[in-house]
Order: sequence, then C-alpha cells, then structure tokens
Amino acid sequence: MAYIRLPEGLPGIAGPMAFRPETAKPLNELAEILLQGPSTLARGERELIAAYVSSRNDCFF
Repeated sequence: MAYIRLPEGLPGIAGPMAFRPETAKPLNELAEILLQGPSTLARGERELIAAYVSSRNDCFF
C-alpha cells in the first residue's frame, strides 16, 4: 500500500493539499468557483450540499 508522510496537525484534505501545493492550488480555485461563483443556488445552499456530501463520505469538518 502506498504511503505519503503528511504534515502533522492538518486534518482531512488539508494534509494532502499541504503535501502537493501545486495540485492544491487548482483544486482550491475550483472549490472557490463552485461555492462562490455565479449560480442559480444561493451560497448557503451550496455550502449545505458540500457539508452533506462530506458527511456521506465520513469527512467531517
């Protein structure tokens, strides 16, 4: 099984993002567009969807 040594104290996706900042940058930009860009959904609705999907993936933030 592959293993990557991640920085201590960074829970969830924060650890892998700190490990590969060149990959984290476009992923963070995408998340920013999806959560705050123009949409027919309100920002709160998009946040609620993201929180629900995260909970279904056992990823609590």
